[in-house]
Amino acid sequence: MSSFPPRPPARRCWLLLVFLLLLSGPLAAQSSRRYWEANPDSLLRVLATQHADTARLRTLLHLYDTSSLLLVGLFNVPLGPQLGELVQLTRRQQRPDAPAFRLSYAAVRLAQAEPARALDSMRAAVEVFDRVGRPIPFVLAAVASYFRRLKQRAAQTAYFEAKLARYQARGARENTSRSYHALGGPFVEQGDYNRAISHYLRAADLAVTYDRSFQENELKVVGSCYAEWGNSAKALYYLRKSLAAHRSLLAAHPSRYDRLTSSLAFTYRGMAQAYRQLHDYPAALRYARLSWANSPADTLRDMASFVLPMRAHGLVAESAVLLDIGRVAEARPLLVRAQHLADSLKMGLFSSNGSFELDATWARYYVARNEPVRAETDWLTAYRKAREAKLVPLRLSYLRALADFYVQRGQTEPAGRYARLGLALSDSLSTQQGAFHVAGYEAERAEQAQQQRIAALRLAQVQDAARARRQRLLLGATLAVLALLAGLGVVLGRANRQKQRANALLSQQKAEIQQQRDQTTQALAELHTTQAQLIQKEKMASLGELTAGIAHEIQNPLNFVNNFSEVSSELLAELAEEQIRPERDAGLEAELVSDLRQNMQKITQHGQRAAGIVKGMLEHSSSAAGEREPTDLNRLCDEYLRLAYQGLRAKDKSFNAALSTDFLADLPRVTLVGADVGRVLLNLFTNAFYAVRQRQQAGEPGYQPQVGVRTVLLNQQVQIQVTDNGTGMSEAIQSKIFQPFFTTKPTGEGTGLGLSLSHDIVVQGHGGSLTVESQPGQGTTFTISLPA
Repeated sequence: MSSFPPRPPARRCWLLLVFLLLLSGPLAAQSSRRYWEANPDSLLRVLATQHADTARLRTLLHLYDTSSLLLVGLFNVPLGPQLGELVQLTRRQQRPDAPAFRLSYAAVRLAQAEPARALDSMRAAVEVFDRVGRPIPFVLAAVASYFRRLKQRAAQTAYFEAKLARYQARGARENTSRSYHALGGPFVEQGDYNRAISHYLRAADLAVTYDRSFQENELKVVGSCYAEWGNSAKALYYLRKSLAAHRSLLAAHPSRYDRLTSSLAFTYRGMAQAYRQLHDYPAALRYARLSWANSPADTLRDMASFVLPMRAHGLVAESAVLLDIGRVAEARPLLVRAQHLADSLKMGLFSSNGSFELDATWARYYVARNEPVRAETDWLTAYRKAREAKLVPLRLSYLRALADFYVQRGQTEPAGRYARLGLALSDSLSTQQGAFHVAGYEAERAEQAQQQRIAALRLAQVQDAARARRQRLLLGATLAVLALLAGLGVVLGRANRQKQRANALLSQQKAEIQQQRDQTTQALAELHTTQAQLIQKEKMASLGELTAGIAHEIQNPLNFVNNFSEVSSELLAELAEEQIRPERDAGLEAELVSDLRQNMQKITQHGQRAAGIVKGMLEHSSSAAGEREPTDLNRLCDEYLRLAYQGLRAKDKSFNAALSTDFLADLPRVTLVGADVGRVLLNLFTNAFYAVRQRQQAGEPGYQPQVGVRTVLLNQQVQIQVTDNGTGMSEAIQSKIFQPFFTTKPTGEGTGLGLSLSHDIVVQGHGGSLTVESQPGQGTTFTISLPA
């Protein structure tokens, strides 16, 4: 009798435990992420295709949980119909959480006019949701936003500390994470970065298990807080982690590109601030510019309330860096744009987007401009706003700045007063947070990691002991296994024979599949041959049309050459007869020689005309393409404008024209074949100079020739506009201007291929467009559009 009793029940329990752990671990996390990281735009598209109430309610609930529907009332974003429909469907189906949806809808509608009542309504909705146990991260975010708008920081802290205790006891990770985030804001405003960062890090640790976009947000908030606290190394560490999380999210959810990219502005601004503290001004300037320059141009969507304030913040950040490095003149246009946005959006000193230090940056600008009166006004305005908003870090920063300002002005009394106030506030903050500027939670996490390593070592010891016991058990079990091998041999032999039969059948199927594949390959080859024949027929037809056009166009100069050659032969015969006569007429001989010379000139002229047509046709039919590379279009336009003008001046010294350029300063580089686009520009400029010269030669009183070029960026398209005030064109001529061989110039001055070739280079070679607008007697504008 064996001394080792069988244990299948225990093994079944062990397998069940592993399965449950998998469900509660990575698999559950992946499923949760798929829900909370859903793209609201995709959900809206799905909703548009649904008609049944049950399906629409399911999608509306998902949209309510994962989008900012509840925040629209706080910003200038129109309220859509989705929230109202959700209220109706939940009430119709008598769901227990229907009153909560109705209360949250009422809060959104009251948000602008009565924010206090809106807050009460939203808090009542939270109580209903808590009773039914529904996760409500965006509802809690809306409650925090109402508290912040009403400036009820103490009430906000007390409310979310109570909620946090309840959610931790229930294990509600989504609500717990959002409560930590809501608690961080008031501590930032108080300058208590230790507790603020600790709360944000706790929120991030929970967010990674269900919503990585919220984790990315918390990491960049932590990095920006460290930058404000003065710990640049920690700031860059967490901001880079946020960028890595952003790239991971973008790879997993490419459809959320616009929403994810719009959130990078806050990250880049934090990095700019950190690099300013490290005096790495090139890096600071690069990230400050990135914080606003790449924001989406389409601000009519629901992201407008976030994009425009972020753009204003980025403009101020770049201005601050420019002032750091002494580029004062470049800072003013950015500050003017930021001021315009701030006035139109009614932006305050502090919001969810961070501190908006516009007044302080204006003050620094006027200090650099040596305008102390305006600088003092802006410094005092900045300090007053920080004091009224109870923003401790900004109050301390502005107190120090005021003290320095008055010291430099030699005003010792106000300098001493502000210095004493700043010193007292600084001592208070240092007493609260210590001198190392590292959040206490990081030390807690380090200690937890150490405890986990110790626990892992102990677990390894236990596992080693268990492994030794299993090895002893295995030695006894080996003997029993040997007895089973004999029986297994019989089973394996039978299985082997079945496998051989299956392999034979598989080989037969493979042969049939190969035969079918060969037949398919042959049919495909025949299809390719037929296709090539059809293409060849089309090419021959096109070649016939092109040959007819060339023959018709070359016929005129060839007729001239033939006619003048025949006349020249007759003149030569007359000259020979005159030379053998006894009484030669010198005047007649001179006249005949003069006529011959003129005929030779005409033959040469029309021969060059035919050669020009052939050369143009060769260029028109050329399929070779130069190397594409990023090109500065402003430089290219300016270069070819001067080249065309100087070329015409070399032929006609009396010709003068006014040249005008209007180049977009931050025009992006465009990948193109520079030589080909240069050929297009040279052709357009040459035509423009020809048109204004023709109008000038007509003798119009007071006329001044003008040729200009302008570059703009419109709808992701770079446009080059070549304008002149020449003779202009009628609509009939404009409709034919890009046809091969069509020209408005007299015979011998143009081949009619320049604009046709230019059109093919822009449209077929670069995927753009070439258009013309003209008024007879007023001028012409050619517009080249190229993908940016």
